[in-house]
Amino acid sequence: IQRHANDNTYRFPAPRDPSGQNLYKASLIRLLNYEKIYPRRMTDVVSYSKGICMERLHDYDGALKAFRAVAESDSPLKEKARAKLPYMEKFNDLAGYRIEKNNVGDYLTEMEFKLDAWRNFVKEARGTPYEWLAVEDEEKTEQHLAEFVAQNYLIIKNGAENALNLFRQLTIKHAQSKNINLHYLNWADFCALLTKRYAQDKDPRSLDFDMATFNKSADAAIRLYSLVAQKDGAEEKVQALGKLQAFNAYVAKIQGESE
Repeated sequence: IQRHANDNTYRFPAPRDPSGQNLYKASLIRLLNYEKIYPRRMTDVVSYSKGICMERLHDYDGALKAFRAVAESDSPLKEKARAKLPYMEKFNDLAGYRIEKNNVGDYLTEMEFKLDAWRNFVKEARGTPYEWLAVEDEEKTEQHLAEFVAQNYLIIKNGAENALNLFRQLTIKHAQSKNINLHYLNWADFCALLTKRYAQDKDPRSLDFDMATFNKSADAAIRLYSLVAQKDGAEEKVQALGKLQAFNAYVAKIQGESE
């Protein structure tokens, strides 16, 4: 745990233990088991280590409780635990912010407010071990916003254009993220959805069907799927290949019907 305590979790996936499990999750389970068997042995070390695992797993409420228990004790680790409390409190407040709006416009306003809060916190955390955790949560919130706009693009003004811009911004801003391939796939999925929606609205066998309009979103989807499908070693490569093959078959079918 100590060896990986300051890893850049934004760029790289969580480390694995010798059995192939997520190091932080596996270690947390072991610590909880140890705590049950030896409830009064090395309580400060156990709590502090649990806190590190929980913060890396984005369980900020659990991490806050673990570090607070150490900070309020007479442990040699109490000063280190106290230094973590302000960051954990801020993480916990922002992560716990729930948006419960039935109106799409109000929801988008609240999402922008939440995003601004994460962006400000990223600036506050810059240069500290918590910078990358904050960037991860900022990225996650931006991804949720893009997905929300994509899911509701028919009832949002300029919804399709806004969603495409949000997906594009994600891939530019988070080009170094471990989730970059996922962002490309989500963007490709939305382009594919627009392609299929156009073919549903305009019968490919009718004179209203415009092949150039159809190909615009279809080509974008194919380009994005291909981008991920060509990345050797990427976990998403197989998924991208499957989607690319299925979508190519669909495009060929529509093009054949329109001739």
